[in-house]
Amino acid sequence: MSVCEAVGGKLVGGWYCFGDYDLALIADVPNNESMAAIALAIAAGGAVKSAKTTVLMTGAEAVAGMKQADAVVKVYKPAR
Repeated sequence: MSVCEAVGGKLVGGWYCFGDYDLALIADVPNNESMAAIALAIAAGGAVKSAKTTVLMTGAEAVAGMKQADAVVKVYKPAR
């Protein structure tokens, strides 16, 4: 069983690459907590020197965030 399946998700694919990281993986997991569980468990094993996770959002999730930003702008005061 893959680590993704252990949290109710699936591994979409993995690719070797050049740059800051040697491997890029795309995983479809139910939520951020599930991905955190995978990242923590793998990091605890000691085989990974460094890693970076990037949350991908749907268009609908991005639009919902943009709508919520309006409420934040009304109360946010930048430091001067």
